Amino acid sequence: MSTHHQFSVLGPLVVQGAHGPVRLGGNRQRILLTLLLLEANRVVGVGRLIEAIWREAPPATVRSQLRICVSGLRRLLSAAGVAAQIETHPSGYLIRVPRAHLDLSHFEDLLSRARGEARSASPEHAVVLFQQALQLWQGPVGAGLDSELLETVALKVNEDRLSAIEDHIELELALGRHRQVLGELTRHVTENPFQESLCLQLMLALYRSGRTAEALSVYRDTRRRLARELGLEPSEKLRVMERMILDGRSAGELSLTFVPATSMSGPAAGAAAGPQDRIGPQDRIALLEREIADLRDASVRPG
Repeated sequence: MSTHHQFSVLGPLVVQGAHGPVRLGGNRQRILLTLLLLEANRVVGVGRLIEAIWREAPPATVRSQLRICVSGLRRLLSAAGVAAQIETHPSGYLIRVPRAHLDLSHFEDLLSRARGEARSASPEHAVVLFQQALQLWQGPVGAGLDSELLETVALKVNEDRLSAIEDHIELELALGRHRQVLGELTRHVTENPFQESLCLQLMLALYRSGRTAEALSVYRDTRRRLARELGLEPSEKLRVMERMILDGRSAGELSLTFVPATSMSGPAAGAAAGPQDRIGPQDRIALLEREIADLRDASVRPG
């Protein structure tokens, strides 16, 4: 998708001026601008900006240095013909940017539209919108800027990307495109090895593609990784998926929306699933009629 933004933060920071890319200053200026853009059209407090740029050891003249940094950035953007203003407020600074000029805002808008289309039963259109949103990303937010606070602020945006990836893949799987998403899914699992929902999707896509051994290998690798790195066991959904694959369930039976309690076998399943979960419609009606009769009898018995 050939959309050009004046500001790009979904990956390395890029600013486009009237005559091409703007040559930004050092790390301080880049951290300042990135943090302002992540909070575009909202005031960012002086204290947060200082912590992001100087961490826990700011110099005695830090507020003066921050003002100099902001002034330099203002001059740079103005000279490059960038349509954005950095405003000074009593508590901090705000960069005013039209949503169409910032890739992050564009991403958020596309994501909102995609989820709206998915809810209104337009999965094909939703998939296209998810793809357009994810194509805006060129790497992690704040990459290479060495700012702990900036990394913390960027966490939410990076999590939004992961959530969008999962929603997109889920729609593709629902449309029967398990083979088409295998390469993309494998890459995402490699990049996010502890994201169990992606591992679950990869297991399902491989199994539906007739690659049972590989699907089970994903489970084993994930289990070893979780145990070794985090001291954890896989989630219940992952365990149930493995069990259903081992049981040889048909590919059509497996989905991402199964209820683990009713899919389990053994004592644990009996405790989790009541009798009504394991009987047919006619039996449920008969059971309900007996319960109504028991209640009626109880109401007429002498107290």
